[in-house]
Amino acid sequence: MEETWSCLEVERVAKRSRLTTCLSVPPLKILNPGSGAAYASAILSSYGGGLVAGDCARLRVRCGREARLFLGTQAFTKVYKATNGQIARQQVEGRVERGGCAIVLPDPIVPYADSEFEQEQVWHLAEGAVLILLDGGTAGRIERGERFQYTSYRSDITVYMDDKPVVIERFRSTPGRQDPDRVGIFGAFAAFANVFAIGSPGSAAFDTVEQCLRTALEKQVEDQLKTRSESALLSLAAPRPGVFVVRAMGRISGALSFVTSALSAVVSLPEVLGSDPLQRKY
Repeated sequence: MEETWSCLEVERVAKRSRLTTCLSVPPLKILNPGSGAAYASAILSSYGGGLVAGDCARLRVRCGREARLFLGTQAFTKVYKATNGQIARQQVEGRVERGGCAIVLPDPIVPYADSEFEQEQVWHLAEGAVLILLDGGTAGRIERGERFQYTSYRSDITVYMDDKPVVIERFRSTPGRQDPDRVGIFGAFAAFANVFAIGSPGSAAFDTVEQCLRTALEKQVEDQLKTRSESALLSLAAPRPGVFVVRAMGRISGALSFVTSALSAVVSLPEVLGSDPLQRKY
C-alpha cells in the first residue's frame, strides 16, 4: 500500500499566486496565512511540537507555471529521543514549473539527545524556474548542555534542472563514531546553515538572485578574514552555472543572523517574491 503524503500546489490565478491544493497528513500540518501578498504562503507545523520516534512527515509540492511560493516553518523542528530503534523522518518531493519561483526557508532542525533523524529532499526544476532552499540545524539543546548528544543526523538534497542533477548534497553526522568537535568537522561551532540558489544559467531572475546574495554577504566574508571572528564562519561558491551556494557555521544559531538578513533582501526582490515574509517572523 502506498504511503499517504501531504501535498500542496500553487497556481497563478488572476496575476496572483494561490494555493489550489492543500492536504495535511499527520504528523504534518500545513497552515496558509492570509498575508494579502501576490505570492502564496505555506507554513509547516506539527501536531506534537516536533517529530517523535517513528514519525515520517511526507510532503509533495508543485509550484505551477509563473507561480510564486514561500514555504516556511512555524518554529524550530524539534526531534525527540529515538525509542525501539525507530527513526524520525522527513521527505519532500518538489516540482517548480517554467517561470515558477519556490522559496523554501525552514527554521533549523534541533535534534535532542539520543534522537535519530533522516531527511530527504528531491526537487525538479523546469527551464526558467528558480529555487532558493535553506537547510540548517543545530547541535541540539545547547542551553541545556545537549551538544552533539544525538545518535544520528542525515540530510540528503538532490536538485534537478530539466531532469539533469545540478545539486547533490549528502550530510551525515554520527557523534558516537566521529567526534564533531574535531577540526574539519564542526570544531567549536554548533549551528549550520546552507543556502542553495538554483536557476537557469544566464536567466535574469537567477542572475539577480546570485548578485543580491553576493552583495549582501561578501562584506561578511571580508570582515571575518580581517578580524578572524570566532563566532561564525562563512563561504560563498558558484560550483556550476545556475547554482550558488552559501555555507555558514556559528557557535549558536543567533550568530548566523546575517544569513537571514541576506535572505530577506533576496526574497524582497521583484523577481522573487516582491516582499519579505521573514519580516513578520524576525
